[in-house]
Amino acid sequence: SKLTMTVTNVIRNVRSSTEIKVGIGPHSVHRNWRVPDISDLPEAPSNPPKPINRKWLQELLEKHPNPATPQDLRKKALVVAPMVDQSDLPFRLQCRKYGANLCFTPMIHSRLFQENEKYRAKFVCDALPASDRPVVAQLCGPDPYIIVKTAKAIAPFVDAIDLNCGCPQGIAKRGLYGAFLLEEEDLLLSVVRELVHHLPDTPICVKVRLLPTGLEDSLKLYIKLVDCGIAMLTIHGRNRHQTNYRTG
Repeated sequence: SKLTMTVTNVIRNVRSSTEIKVGIGPHSVHRNWRVPDISDLPEAPSNPPKPINRKWLQELLEKHPNPATPQDLRKKALVVAPMVDQSDLPFRLQCRKYGANLCFTPMIHSRLFQENEKYRAKFVCDALPASDRPVVAQLCGPDPYIIVKTAKAIAPFVDAIDLNCGCPQGIAKRGLYGAFLLEEEDLLLSVVRELVHHLPDTPICVKVRLLPTGLEDSLKLYIKLVDCGIAMLTIHGRNRHQTNYRTG
């Protein structure tokens, strides 16, 4: 689908906290966007990103070994996936006791992180213990610049940033993130390029589903995401309509 107007261009023309309305693709909803001051975020260049160190994950596991992980599995990523309101620090530490060696934070809503102090306090990262490493922070949201600002605030305390493009819930549809952002190719690629450009020393990952239009379209999009310079692509092999545990 085509964007009725690109969020990127709209935001670049606004340099104050002005309310604007944006209608986007088949999931168009006129919403009031609070646009931050983005003058300190220059546009990502169109040239290809720098080469990715494809051993980054293996090197992380070697740098932060979990003594509870069986010796013969320590070079493998035993992952605790992100779960909203579940995979907080106590849960992650408990999982690490049973051998997990890579954990994700719960999904963090990038706009709420910027606007809501109480929400932000839930994800304080500077207090993470050394035993909770390596850890990946998962973000969601459709605004490239709010996502970048949130990622830059969190990145010094985690080992990678992950973009959620898999959430199929109604709230994700209203906010145009998760699996609904996945169906807005131009906007999605803009978000990913900005993250890769503005966080050159932090691995950028993307969690995706299949597109409702099928496997072939999905693979074409995945290749474009990899070409943007992401370090890891996690694929949930169902589309957003396949939410029941008996489907897919």
